[in-house]
Amino acid sequence: MSDQRAIAQELVRAAQRGEDVVLASVVRTAGATYRGVGARMVVRGDGTTVGLLSGGCLEGEVVQRAARVEILLERRSTESAGALGVLLASALDDARPCVIATVVRAAGDGAPEIGARVLVRSPSMATRDGNWGRVGALEAVIADAQSGEVGARRGMNLNYAIPLHQDGARGEVVSIQVAFELVMPSIEVAICGSGPDVVPVARLATALGWAVTVVDSRPVSFTPPERFGSARVVECAHSDRLADVILPGARTAAIVMSHNYERDLDYLDALARADAVYIGVLGPRARTERMLGDLAARGRPFPESMRERLFAPIGLDVGGDGAEAIALSIVAEISAVMFGRSGSHLSENVAGIHEEPVFA
Repeated sequence: MSDQRAIAQELVRAAQRGEDVVLASVVRTAGATYRGVGARMVVRGDGTTVGLLSGGCLEGEVVQRAARVEILLERRSTESAGALGVLLASALDDARPCVIATVVRAAGDGAPEIGARVLVRSPSMATRDGNWGRVGALEAVIADAQSGEVGARRGMNLNYAIPLHQDGARGEVVSIQVAFELVMPSIEVAICGSGPDVVPVARLATALGWAVTVVDSRPVSFTPPERFGSARVVECAHSDRLADVILPGARTAAIVMSHNYERDLDYLDALARADAVYIGVLGPRARTERMLGDLAARGRPFPESMRERLFAPIGLDVGGDGAEAIALSIVAEISAVMFGRSGSHLSENVAGIHEEPVFA
């Protein structure tokens, strides 16, 4: 996600600089590939780049996997770079999953231009970029973007043959191929606490492109935001009022790590009534069990329906020592939960790392 946001920002900056750029986009994959449909890279006029199409070895990846990966190269003028940057940023900022569809091949009179895109949130919410021609291609693509098949894959391609004339009398068709990319909402992380061990958690999570909020019981003026990278820092003087400063949702992970027992107890109580998909509590298991007992004694037991979302002690067992190792353990567990992975060794996975069916 951080790559994609950097791409969007660079396209807008290129427009502001008045500089043409080349955009390289993965539009089709087959078999095991490092990146899926929608991976992008911007090439500036001086040859420097932003983003990755592969694991960092672009030339070798393209040569060795030419049969597995198709890449669309587009020269983007100042105006078109800015418009596309805004469209990508809009997709990344959306609170719901959405789809970007890109024309990668086109033939026939009145066909869309290669590189034309449409961002589809719903049938009534579609934002297009580029020339979609004068046939019914856009409507057909929007309808398919709403199908469940896009969400089941890392990306798919569909071919269309659209009659040039509505009555079909002359038998002429416009042929296009479209790549569909699913854009998921950013993972949001709410860290309840602002101690020194929060710093590496916030920095690592923001490096992944996640939206991080650090919740402090003190006024923000006492907590320099720059300590936490690009994370947002908010004040919550009374931890039982947590819902006033964060709005947990289906892509939200919450971490309780203030090191103050009563404050953490209130945080856990507030989060138990929210909709966070992940609640992690720092500290030994016995401490969390005591907190659960105290909540029950208050007459506010932790809901059974939320038990599978509670991770305590927090983190994966990856070893190491110190705040940085703990941060790695926490962020790795959140990533595994959010992406529905086990957190096990990839070497023990009998299936391919990235493999999935090819959708022709």
